[in-house]
Amino acid sequence: MAIIHCPGCSRRISNQVKACPHCGLAMGELSQEDVDRIARRYWRRQVYRASNITYFGMTLLVVGAIWWWLAEPAGWALPPPPVAVGLVSLGVAVYLAARVWLFWLRLRRNRPG
Repeated sequence: MAIIHCPGCSRRISNQVKACPHCGLAMGELSQEDVDRIARRYWRRQVYRASNITYFGMTLLVVGAIWWWLAEPAGWALPPPPVAVGLVSLGVAVYLAARVWLFWLRLRRNRPG
Protein backbone atom coordinates (compact mmCIF):
# COMPACT_ATOMS: atom_id res chain seq x y z
CA MET A 1 0.00 0.00 0.00
CA ALA A 2 1.44 3.35 -1.05
CA ILE A 3 0.32 6.93 -0.63
CA ILE A 4 -0.08 8.86 -3.89
CA HIS A 5 -1.39 12.28 -4.86
CA CYS A 6 -4.78 12.47 -6.56
CA PRO A 7 -4.43 14.01 -10.05
CA GLY A 8 -7.74 15.82 -9.54
CA CYS A 9 -7.30 17.54 -6.19
CA SER A 10 -3.62 16.85 -5.31
CA ARG A 11 -4.52 15.42 -1.90
CA ARG A 12 -2.83 12.34 -0.49
CA ILE A 13 -4.74 9.09 -0.95
CA SER A 14 -4.08 5.37 -0.93
CA ASN A 15 -3.16 3.77 -4.24
CA GLN A 16 -5.72 1.00 -3.58
CA VAL A 17 -8.86 3.14 -3.60
CA LYS A 18 -11.18 3.01 -6.60
CA ALA A 19 -12.07 6.72 -6.42
CA CYS A 20 -10.67 9.73 -4.58
CA PRO A 21 -12.68 10.28 -1.38
CA HIS A 22 -12.10 14.06 -1.63
CA CYS A 23 -13.04 14.89 -5.22
CA GLY A 24 -14.61 11.64 -6.46
CA LEU A 25 -12.21 11.14 -9.39
CA ALA A 26 -12.10 7.52 -10.56
CA MET A 27 -8.59 6.17 -10.03
CA GLY A 28 -8.59 3.65 -12.87
CA GLU A 29 -6.38 3.96 -15.90
CA LEU A 30 -6.23 7.61 -16.94
CA SER A 31 -5.06 8.58 -20.39
CA GLN A 32 -2.53 11.38 -20.79
CA GLU A 33 -5.32 13.54 -22.21
CA ASP A 34 -7.38 13.02 -19.03
CA VAL A 35 -4.42 13.88 -16.81
CA ASP A 36 -3.75 17.07 -18.83
CA ARG A 37 -7.42 18.06 -18.65
CA ILE A 38 -7.47 17.56 -14.88
CA ALA A 39 -4.24 19.55 -14.48
CA ARG A 40 -5.68 22.44 -16.54
CA ARG A 41 -8.87 22.42 -14.49
CA TYR A 42 -6.89 22.51 -11.23
CA TRP A 43 -4.71 25.37 -12.56
CA ARG A 44 -7.77 27.38 -13.64
CA ARG A 45 -9.28 26.91 -10.20
CA GLN A 46 -6.10 28.23 -8.57
CA VAL A 47 -6.03 31.27 -10.90
CA TYR A 48 -9.70 31.94 -10.08
CA ARG A 49 -8.98 31.81 -6.33
CA ALA A 50 -5.97 34.12 -6.63
CA SER A 51 -8.03 36.60 -8.66
CA ASN A 52 -10.80 36.60 -6.06
CA ILE A 53 -8.30 37.19 -3.28
CA THR A 54 -6.97 40.25 -5.15
CA TYR A 55 -10.53 41.61 -5.28
CA PHE A 56 -10.88 41.00 -1.54
CA GLY A 57 -7.64 42.90 -0.90
CA MET A 58 -8.84 45.83 -3.00
CA THR A 59 -12.13 45.83 -1.11
CA LEU A 60 -10.32 45.99 2.24
CA LEU A 61 -8.21 48.87 0.97
CA VAL A 62 -11.24 50.84 -0.23
CA VAL A 63 -13.19 50.20 2.99
CA GLY A 64 -10.19 51.38 5.02
CA ALA A 65 -9.88 54.54 2.92
CA ILE A 66 -13.61 55.29 3.29
CA TRP A 67 -13.36 54.66 7.04
CA TRP A 68 -10.45 57.11 7.26
CA TRP A 69 -12.37 59.72 5.24
CA LEU A 70 -15.56 59.45 7.31
CA ALA A 71 -13.94 59.20 10.78
CA GLU A 72 -13.99 62.25 13.04
CA PRO A 73 -12.63 64.77 12.17
CA ALA A 74 -13.93 64.28 8.63
CA GLY A 75 -11.43 64.19 5.79
CA TRP A 76 -7.87 62.95 5.56
CA ALA A 77 -7.02 63.99 9.11
CA LEU A 78 -3.78 62.96 10.76
CA PRO A 79 -3.28 60.81 12.72
CA PRO A 80 -5.57 58.36 10.94
CA PRO A 81 -7.91 56.08 12.91
CA PRO A 82 -6.18 52.80 13.87
CA VAL A 83 -8.94 50.68 12.31
CA ALA A 84 -8.56 52.48 8.99
CA VAL A 85 -4.79 52.03 9.05
CA GLY A 86 -5.25 48.34 9.81
CA LEU A 87 -7.74 47.84 6.98
CA VAL A 88 -5.62 49.72 4.45
CA SER A 89 -2.46 47.87 5.51
CA LEU A 90 -4.17 44.49 5.45
CA GLY A 91 -5.74 45.28 2.08
CA VAL A 92 -2.39 46.22 0.56
CA ALA A 93 -0.69 43.11 2.00
CA VAL A 94 -3.45 40.75 0.82
CA TYR A 95 -3.56 42.36 -2.63
CA LEU A 96 0.21 42.17 -3.12
CA ALA A 97 0.42 38.57 -1.89
CA ALA A 98 -2.40 37.50 -4.21
CA ARG A 99 -0.84 39.32 -7.19
CA VAL A 100 2.49 37.57 -6.56
CA TRP A 101 0.66 34.22 -6.37
CA LEU A 102 -1.21 35.03 -9.59
CA PHE A 103 2.03 36.03 -11.34
CA TRP A 104 3.66 32.80 -10.17
CA LEU A 105 0.71 30.74 -11.43
CA ARG A 106 0.85 32.39 -14.85
CA LEU A 107 4.54 31.77 -15.44
CA ARG A 108 5.01 29.48 -18.42
CA ARG A 109 6.68 26.76 -16.33
CA ASN A 110 3.68 26.58 -13.98
CA ARG A 111 1.03 26.36 -16.68
CA PRO A 112 -0.23 22.90 -17.48
CA GLY A 113 0.06 21.58 -20.98
